Amino acid sequence: MKKPGLLFVIYYLLFCASASAQKTLVDYSIVDDCTFETVGFEADVTPLFDKNDLTVFELPQVAGTEEIVLRARRPYTMRGFSVVSADDANRDLYQVQLLVSTDGSEWRSVRTFTLTYPGRFRERQMNVGVSGAFSFFKFILKSAKGSEGVRIADIQLFGFPQPDDENLATADNGTISGALKFKDVKNLIDGTPSTMAEISSADKEFIDNFDGETRYNGKINAWVQYEFNAPTVITAYALGMTSSANRDRRPNCWELKASEDGQQWVTLDVQHNAASMAVDLYEQRYELGNPGANINYADIADRMLAFCEANLERQQGTSGLYWICKWAVDPAKRNEDWGGYWWAAHAIDNYIDNYNRTNDVDKLTKATKLLSGTRTRNNNDLINHFYDDMEWMALALLRGCDAHNSFNRQFMAQVKRLFNDIVGGWDDVEGGGIHWNKAINGDGKTKNACSNAPAMILAARLYQHTEDQQYLDWAKKIYQFMYDKCRFPDGVVKDHTGNNNHEVTFSYNQGTWVGGLLELYKITGEEHYRQTATELMDLLLFGKWYSPKGIMNERQNYNQADGGLFKGIFIRYLTQWILSGKLDEERQFRYTKWLLDQARSAALAALNKTWFIVNPYWTGQYNIDSDEHDTSRQQTGLMLMEAVDELRRAGIIDENYAAISPYAGNPYRYYRLNITETQNSDNVMLGEFKLFGMSEATGINSPTHQTTNSLNHQTTNLLGQMVTPRKGNLYIQKNKKYIKK
Repeated sequence: MKKPGLLFVIYYLLFCASASAQKTLVDYSIVDDCTFETVGFEADVTPLFDKNDLTVFELPQVAGTEEIVLRARRPYTMRGFSVVSADDANRDLYQVQLLVSTDGSEWRSVRTFTLTYPGRFRERQMNVGVSGAFSFFKFILKSAKGSEGVRIADIQLFGFPQPDDENLATADNGTISGALKFKDVKNLIDGTPSTMAEISSADKEFIDNFDGETRYNGKINAWVQYEFNAPTVITAYALGMTSSANRDRRPNCWELKASEDGQQWVTLDVQHNAASMAVDLYEQRYELGNPGANINYADIADRMLAFCEANLERQQGTSGLYWICKWAVDPAKRNEDWGGYWWAAHAIDNYIDNYNRTNDVDKLTKATKLLSGTRTRNNNDLINHFYDDMEWMALALLRGCDAHNSFNRQFMAQVKRLFNDIVGGWDDVEGGGIHWNKAINGDGKTKNACSNAPAMILAARLYQHTEDQQYLDWAKKIYQFMYDKCRFPDGVVKDHTGNNNHEVTFSYNQGTWVGGLLELYKITGEEHYRQTATELMDLLLFGKWYSPKGIMNERQNYNQADGGLFKGIFIRYLTQWILSGKLDEERQFRYTKWLLDQARSAALAALNKTWFIVNPYWTGQYNIDSDEHDTSRQQTGLMLMEAVDELRRAGIIDENYAAISPYAGNPYRYYRLNITETQNSDNVMLGEFKLFGMSEATGINSPTHQTTNSLNHQTTNLLGQMVTPRKGNLYIQKNKKYIKK
């Protein structure tokens, strides 16, 4: 790989950290509590309300009289709505009339809205603010953008129930309190969404940067707490949002904690980069263990890989393949050159990921063709000038051995040959370590983390395959060198032994380091390996220096070119820790939820659903018409989507891609909301803090409606194919939607 240079770089990270993520869907809306019917036309409108922006509602013609009527289970004050565009700008919903009613007979027209959209599969958010509470809502489709009908990906309605007899966090059932700076916390349980609790200039955590500076690491002491009169089980909670004018003050990242005694706390929920609509005073509800949006990560991974095969793949000779370096909509901007040896190694990994999920032997064939193309382009040999490049290739081939027996015969000898060449790069200068490349008196003089940590993983895995002691000895030897020479005082891995710039701490080096620690812990059971790894992962996942707004980003804008692969490599080895069963219950849940939230943000905010390419900044999209797309970035996105589905297949998350805390379902007296970041402000503002569930001790109960996790109807995806959504609580009968109870 190319070595990161210490050039002057504009910190795009700071820009990203200040911008709110643009997501197409939020977890809960009034629609989730509604049934619906159509008037004046026959069509399956389920795709409008399934919280899946890849299923599309279509009408071939719009006469301006087509009505969709929603009936809520209880009265709601409606504050706004959003419409998600589909794949054809000429068939966008352009004008829609909204009406409301208390009884479904007498209707009140709110107004007719004219809609424009920021792009394909992007949401248009509209404030409504109609006074009163209503049980019926009617949309009249007045016109489409063109003359060929309408295509819509999703619709959500925002507001709050009035009154809310399901909320348990009331003045009668307990007491509300907050951190010292949190003013007017009683407003959170007064039943009035417009009254706010707030913090001016929230306390911030700063941690030592080891060079005389400090770095921001999130908000602290920004908590509110509800204490029940008796232990109570909760199944969901809700936050009341501010006016859109104060949107920057809304919480963006938080943790919901629970305690029996107010001293020892467990985690019930964690939110990273929570979506926030530009709507006034609506209520956002979170059901424990419910993924909210209906996202099929396996399907996304398939479409992303299909993009690679259709647009990045090139023939190499008669039997080989390679992936190009860079793609763009404009052919003149594409870089048709080979992405390089180490990108090819990870492309092989991408194919093995797909095979492990699908058992499609064609993916193994593609992996062998990529290997053949790489060998041809590398002087007809896999031995390379860069030690880290060979390590990536050896690791990919070893994964191939694990995936299929035929690869074990075909690849193992090559893996051992590569390893023998790699350890030839070790010497005792600086106390040991493998050089970056073979020019040890030139630019390969440095002992880089990228040439040592992957070698540690490789050695440990070779030991597990062969039980040959030399491999375990090498793994321990590399570990000790890195532990002593390649870490900052906080445990973060340096780029190389001589680089003491904490900004140059790339995510892939952290990932391979903890990956090597996992392999050694599995072999030896020695606790110090696990402790070293978990302390670092805690910092990386939950510190705002490394995961601003809850979403990981590279320091110094290193998300392009070679750096485009970095986060994907980190994700791969974090996933191995989650899969290992070697984490305590608390960390298992917290790490899983962090990983899910990365994928959720990437899918809802950063994925272009026309081409199925993903921006490496997992909080926003490319300008698809002008930007260029590095192949490395696509590979990282693939790793992320495949990682989530691997957790599903392992049973760590459920079939709907949801993680539930091991402590959910237990009764606690204390529930605390720890806010660790806002949308973009030093101030914090919140309108409501609601809790839903039941108390076995006192008989307090909430008739919280129950949902099921399957749909028995079919909808149409972007390719016009009939698909069964993965989750939901809806079914269709005689053109009406019903909620399963």
